[in-house]
Amino acid sequence: MRILIANPFGIGDLLFSLPLVNALRDSYPDGFLGFLCNRRTEELVGSWPMLDWTVVFEKDEFRAAWRRSKREGLRRMAGIIQAVRRQRFDLMLDLSLGWQIGLAASLAGIPRRVGFDFRGRGRFLTDRLPIDGFHDQPVPGYYLDLLQFLGLPRPSDPRLEISLSPEVIQGTEEWLRSLQIPRGSRLIGMVPGGGASWGPYAPFKQWPPQRFAEVADRLSERHGAAVLLIGDSKEVPLRREVARLAKSEPAPVVAQAPSLLLLAGILKRCELVVGNDSGPMHLAAAVGTKTVSIFGPVDGSVYGPFPAKPIQRVVAKGLACRPCYRGFRFPPCPWDNACLKRLETGEVLEAVEELLR
Repeated sequence: MRILIANPFGIGDLLFSLPLVNALRDSYPDGFLGFLCNRRTEELVGSWPMLDWTVVFEKDEFRAAWRRSKREGLRRMAGIIQAVRRQRFDLMLDLSLGWQIGLAASLAGIPRRVGFDFRGRGRFLTDRLPIDGFHDQPVPGYYLDLLQFLGLPRPSDPRLEISLSPEVIQGTEEWLRSLQIPRGSRLIGMVPGGGASWGPYAPFKQWPPQRFAEVADRLSERHGAAVLLIGDSKEVPLRREVARLAKSEPAPVVAQAPSLLLLAGILKRCELVVGNDSGPMHLAAAVGTKTVSIFGPVDGSVYGPFPAKPIQRVVAKGLACRPCYRGFRFPPCPWDNACLKRLETGEVLEAVEELLR
């Protein structure tokens, strides 16, 4: 059996597909598993030992090529289709929620195409699971629901974890030394941004910078921890704002990991990571680090760390209006993002202190 799994989304959604990938490898130990991902997650996917082949489909690159020239856009798409066709896949599991990858897989000659039918976008699939969003179980559960089309049972103990090579661990220590963070020091990670793949909606998921600064002060003063501000390259100004607002000495370190695997190593090195619902938070949970995840409009029981473990905490304000993110859409908020702005520093610190104890 030659199977292609397609998930072109960000870090969190990519990690949510791991239980499905593991279930397929367990069911087809001698099969050939390929994975279609985006450019940002390519390095991480390439490190998964259960996969045999990867291909990149970067939506933004395709759109830019199409704007420059329709011929260039078609040529780029034809290249991906030909690369997939050469692998002679028997089956594709499409997690993209769109119609484009289903069409490309059809043109690449994949005879069976299984995926979700959201608002009629599954029209190029041969087997469709109708959905109106992710809202009544964790996202990995929806992905595992596709196993029914293959006649496979859902795993009783789904696994979502990644291991890191000794080279990544060594590179992590070298990078931390370059930031003057000594080996063996108590290190806490903080993600004040997050949601790079959400584009202009990312700020709706972010706790105020002042609150993060207050948590950083507490961690430094009470626990003697070095606080490392982690995030996307576009969020450097936000992380600098948190460092500026913090009163502790030494001030939090604003960092930018040179690679996604090195980011995973840094998160594993941290004793705890506290931050918004984001890719780095899910990556921290996947490498086994304690996490305190802050959720606003999004449902933490659906998009939170999976599977739920005692070393992970989800913190959210109990307002009647949340969660309001449904059907993959943010509605206009008439209360000025109150679900995050009313979440007090002490509520997050309580969860942090529980895990540090």
